Amino acid sequence: MSAAPVVLSGVSYRHGQWRDLVDLTERGLAGLADLATLSQGGLTRYSVLDRPVREYFADCARDSLHSAGIEPSAVDAVLFFSSTFSSYDDHSDLVGLCRELGMGKALPVGLFQAQCSNFSYALMIATSLIRSQGMSTVLLLGADALDESRAGRLLPAAASVFSDTVLSCVVSTDAEGGYTVDHVGHLVEPELSALDPVKHTLRFMDLFAARLEQLCTDTYASTGLRPESFSHLVLANLTLPVLRNYAGVANIPFSRVPTGNIAGFGHCFAYDQLITLATLAESKEITAGELALVLGIGANHLFSSTVLRKL
Repeated sequence: MSAAPVVLSGVSYRHGQWRDLVDLTERGLAGLADLATLSQGGLTRYSVLDRPVREYFADCARDSLHSAGIEPSAVDAVLFFSSTFSSYDDHSDLVGLCRELGMGKALPVGLFQAQCSNFSYALMIATSLIRSQGMSTVLLLGADALDESRAGRLLPAAASVFSDTVLSCVVSTDAEGGYTVDHVGHLVEPELSALDPVKHTLRFMDLFAARLEQLCTDTYASTGLRPESFSHLVLANLTLPVLRNYAGVANIPFSRVPTGNIAGFGHCFAYDQLITLATLAESKEITAGELALVLGIGANHLFSSTVLRKL
C-alpha cells in the first residue's frame, strides 16, 4: 500500500504598512539609480511591519489550520523558519503559541540557515517528520521584519527590496486542497559564500549558474520529469532580468514564470514562492494535475528545487 501524499495547504500571510519605493531614496537607503533599477524590474513597494512579529502569529496560524481543514489538536509539530531568527531577539515563543492555540502535542522546531530558501528547508524537514517520525501534520510558521539598523533593505545590485512578512501554512497527509510535495532537493556551494560578487564577478557568475543548472539537471533526472513537464516556474520576487536568467538556466520559457506578485509584495524573504503558489491557486492560474517547479536561492550559495503538483 503506497503512502498517503504529503500536501502543502492553507497558506496564510500578513504584511504591514506599504511604502512606495521612493521612500527608500527619501530616507537615504537607496540612490536614484537603484530606484530606477527596481522600478524597471517590476518593483513598486515594500512592507514594514508596525508591531512585533509574534503578535501576528496566532491569527495567521488559525487561518492556515482552518483553510487546510485541520484541528489544532491534530498538529504534531510547529516549524518556525526565519532569515533573521539567528540575529534578532524578536523571534517566536513557539511553546506559547502551541499553548494558546490548543496544539498540545506539537513539537516546536526552528531553522534559519537557508536564508531566502528557508521555505524549502522547512518543506524538507516537515516531509521528513511525516515520512520517518510517524507524524501526520506539521504547521510551518515564518516571520521576518528587517531591522534597518543592522541590515540594508535593498538587495545587492538592487535586485529587489526586502518586504516584512509573516506566513504560515500546513504540511500534512490530512490537509484539504493545495499541492502535493513530490520532491525537495538541495545543493550547496561553499565557495560562493567566500566570493565577493563585485570583486570576483566572473567566477561568481559562472559558479552560481553552474550550480543552479546542476540542481535543475539533478531534479529532472531524479523525478523523471523534463522542463516542458512544468506549467509554472516559481521564483522569488526579484527584478525581471534576474528571473529571466534563472529561467534560462532552468531551460523553462520565461512565459511560465509568474511575475504578478513582484509589484504588489516586494521580496518577502523566504515567503515569495509560497505566496505565489497561493495566489496561483486562488486565481485558478494553475489547475489540477499541473506541476510547478519551485526554485530558491539562499545567501547565494544554497540552491533548492521543489516539485509540487496541484490537487
